[in-house]
Amino acid sequence: MDMKKWKLMLGILAAVLTVGTGSVSAAKESKIALNYKDTGMGSSQIIVESTTFVPLKSLAAAMGYTLSWNQKAKSANLIRPDREVIFTLGATLVKVNGTSLPLSKTPRMVNGSIYVPLVSAVHASGGRIGYNSSSGQLDIVDIPRFVTASVKGRSYWVSQKNGEVYYLSTSTGKPDKIGNIPLKESPYTQQLELKEAGSGSDLLFLKDDHYAMFNDFSNGYQLLIQNKKIVKQMDYHYVTSSYQHAPLLKTTQLFMTDGQSVQYIKQNGSLGQLYELEKITGQTGFFKVEYAAEDLMLVRSVDTIQLFAINTNYSQSTNLSLQLISPEDQKDWNNIDAKDMYVLPRMLVLTKRAGNILTFNYTPILTEKVKTVTYTLVSK
Repeated sequence: MDMKKWKLMLGILAAVLTVGTGSVSAAKESKIALNYKDTGMGSSQIIVESTTFVPLKSLAAAMGYTLSWNQKAKSANLIRPDREVIFTLGATLVKVNGTSLPLSKTPRMVNGSIYVPLVSAVHASGGRIGYNSSSGQLDIVDIPRFVTASVKGRSYWVSQKNGEVYYLSTSTGKPDKIGNIPLKESPYTQQLELKEAGSGSDLLFLKDDHYAMFNDFSNGYQLLIQNKKIVKQMDYHYVTSSYQHAPLLKTTQLFMTDGQSVQYIKQNGSLGQLYELEKITGQTGFFKVEYAAEDLMLVRSVDTIQLFAINTNYSQSTNLSLQLISPEDQKDWNNIDAKDMYVLPRMLVLTKRAGNILTFNYTPILTEKVKTVTYTLVSK
């Protein structure tokens, strides 16, 4: 979607689709979208007295809130950087940043889950909602577009509007801003992943993978955070031909990359070895990491699709595409467009690792018979 059109649509929806709490109801099977992406709440919504109710947990997650439950008060506490919202079972009022606002219907328990009236709950949570009568879809617009992730009492938020990063170490209190991500403006909803990196360090990973015009677009932003401080940031941006990817082996090593270098993260959460891929492989351009372990990294050139094995003990590389593909098959590979969608699924890919023995598959250009080859990693 053109960025100007995206901004215009946001403005129109924020202004025109703002409705009073209780003026929207919909059929049970109506889709519910947030910023034009289906939330999945359509399948769990219920209609009570002509009012649409949805699970509070699903709504909170979609709008970037953390949620905690106060059993004594029978209330749910929602927190994100710009807002704290408290819903109480059976109460007609909801607290928003300490101020009481009315709900169209009271929150209630349904099959063990808290359900809230959709329209007024969205309004209290900072969004606006409208009903598209032609498609039967409920459209929620949430301008800050926060995404959140938590681990062991530590919570993080990123605003997809401006890239601001926030941190909160407890379930109560106000999130603190700790930095910014250099976000490229995009209408797509991005995913936020969080991995423990050891000794209280966390690796925050915001990513957007989408398909458009026969291409796969991949954007990623990584932040290594220690004691509420961002100690390292890296981001990558790839545009490649779209094809059916082979399943990749699970990576066991935490790392960060910008497509031209890779930095390992030690078990204690500190920064480890930095590998400059152009220098090590002798090939220019960007690379994608397909596998990472303590002793081995597999990276693929985006331009040539050749696969390199980097022995991390010695910072030495081997061009596996040249070494493992037979000379006869290599002749055919040299005469084709390496980025052709027909060719890409035939690439050399890792299928198994047993100790130092790596097993790969590839399919020759002129046949459909898969070939299996092996490579032995040199130990220390």
